[in-house]
Amino acid sequence: MRSLNPIAPGLLLTACFLLSAASPVAAQETVFYKCTDAQGNVTVQNGTPCGAGMKQEIRRVGALPTVPVPAQRAPEPEPAPPPPAYGEFVLVAGPNMARHPAPEAAELPLPPALFQCTTWDGNTYFGETATPDPRCAPLQVVGIDGSAAMGMGQACEMRQDTCTAIPEDQLCAAWYRRLDEAEFKLRYATPSDRRAREAERAEFAGKIRASRCSPDAPEKPATPAPAPVP
Repeated sequence: MRSLNPIAPGLLLTACFLLSAASPVAAQETVFYKCTDAQGNVTVQNGTPCGAGMKQEIRRVGALPTVPVPAQRAPEPEPAPPPPAYGEFVLVAGPNMARHPAPEAAELPLPPALFQCTTWDGNTYFGETATPDPRCAPLQVVGIDGSAAMGMGQACEMRQDTCTAIPEDQLCAAWYRRLDEAEFKLRYATPSDRRAREAERAEFAGKIRASRCSPDAPEKPATPAPAPVP
């Protein structure tokens, strides 16, 4: 009977190297950029940051890298603030809120109620009503054979936005954010919509100034001059 030749050490080392190279690696992280221009148009880009003058939000998708178990358990460090959850968009560029209520404005009334609303396609905005007008969500039109029918027309489905009231203790921050976004849109307005953007910005600023969120001390009414003594 013929005996099998022993495996050479060099071949064994090469085989081990190939097996280790073929092992799966951790998935690479993918970054999506959600870009909003001054007209409110939204685009989502894979790996490409937004252009100048656009509000930019990022969304990270992918497996977090694994950490090997330490040989000895070390003392646990102080807990750090949790990072943004994976899969959520986080604002990294755009309006920068830097306003605070003036102490003298504490006696003024609350600002008007605000609602944070979400559209059918996931966009969020602030509004002053819990039941905004429904939006027309486009539907795909198909032919008789089930394929996409180009030129067959368009169809849409009316959908209602989902709105949640902003708590009273967060109203000032929400109104500041709304004013910041109006100023951001005004900064990049076109000649055709500049007047509408200016009116929107003035409306929001006026409502803030008349409430306890006013960053400026309210003006005191002028004291009438004393009547002359006859």
